[in-house]
Amino acid sequence: MKILIINQPLGNRGDESAHKALVRALLKRINDVSIRVLFVDSGEVDSIRQFAIESDRVQYVNLHSFFKYSKFGEIAIRKPERQFLWCVHPFTRQIKGLYDWADVVVCAPGGICMGGFQDWRHLYFLKWAQYCKKPLAYYGRSFGPFPTETEMNRKFKKLSYEMLYYFSYLSVRDKETEKIADEIGVQYVSTLDSAFLDNPTVDIPYEIRHSLRGKPYMVFVPNELLWHYAYKGKFSKEDLVDFYCEMIKVVWSHNPDLQIVMLPQVFGKGVEFDDIYLFRLIANRLNDDRVVVIPDCYSSDIQQSVIRNAEFVIGARYHSVVFSINQDVPFIALSYEHKIAGLIETLGIKDCMIDFRETMLSKDGQDACLKKVGCLLPIIKKNPEARVKAKTIVKNGMEEFIKRFVK
Repeated sequence: MKILIINQPLGNRGDESAHKALVRALLKRINDVSIRVLFVDSGEVDSIRQFAIESDRVQYVNLHSFFKYSKFGEIAIRKPERQFLWCVHPFTRQIKGLYDWADVVVCAPGGICMGGFQDWRHLYFLKWAQYCKKPLAYYGRSFGPFPTETEMNRKFKKLSYEMLYYFSYLSVRDKETEKIADEIGVQYVSTLDSAFLDNPTVDIPYEIRHSLRGKPYMVFVPNELLWHYAYKGKFSKEDLVDFYCEMIKVVWSHNPDLQIVMLPQVFGKGVEFDDIYLFRLIANRLNDDRVVVIPDCYSSDIQQSVIRNAEFVIGARYHSVVFSINQDVPFIALSYEHKIAGLIETLGIKDCMIDFRETMLSKDGQDACLKKVGCLLPIIKKNPEARVKAKTIVKNGMEEFIKRFVK
């Protein structure tokens, strides 16, 4: 069986964990599987290397076009009446050859590209599977909401709906997305994040263990949020740094000896987007040796090992919550968009979540959040039932995929 994986996000440890877990599961479950992972004009070569699963049955293909094919594709998908232009680009044969090779095209697990972020490039490579008449699986994704304020919003929504109805297999990873799917009448399989397919156990590297000094620690994963379409321009980075420093002080008010370990999720995107720059601002502001910022070069497998040994986690990034559940570690989730809330709702553990969407918009909102964190810290606990439920759900989703496509 030949599988082509498209639209693989890079530069994010959460996306890395989902990719590795999915590919490992496919290799384990399908004896004759051959997998190709397609990237087009990707400058994130080091990120591809860090994501890669070493196997003679997996190939990572990073095609480079002379005429910026990806940009050409974005323009083409915005104007379907010009679809004939796809065939005149000199790079088209290479793309078509990869789709023709595949028995099944799988859109990699990831975020809300088909929804609020309105990723035309994402849609374009989905459309190629339809163009080549290939079965298409949209695996472990969230989608929506679909704004309709502008003509381009409405066009993106229309094309997205066309693809949603075309999918041969659609697995949805959160309750909020399921509600949207129910409203528009598309068939789907309920699942959760693909990272739950795996349970990596690797040793924590010496240099990290040395920085932790054998002392108890919690893991804190802030989120800058200013990159997100829902938060742009609504507050400043300075406001965030101040707020996160206050949250760390709340943790110390309950346990002054606890080290604060920050694990960067996003890397390789530059100063404006990489987590580590925000984390260093927070550490510099506090100027306290109890704060440890882990370099952003360590894999998602290593990050899960660090979390496994933590007292608890406070996470404002989705996969910090996924990792906590996967490693059965107590956590407080700061839910900034519906994918976190949907995960928590599915697992029935709302008591460990704080709705973070309005927090930064006012001083009262910030104070209320800090107070809630202070109230939760003494009572959060492990929830092994949630972990078992998460793994059962994703296993069932994989079984449905196997049933659907493996002869």
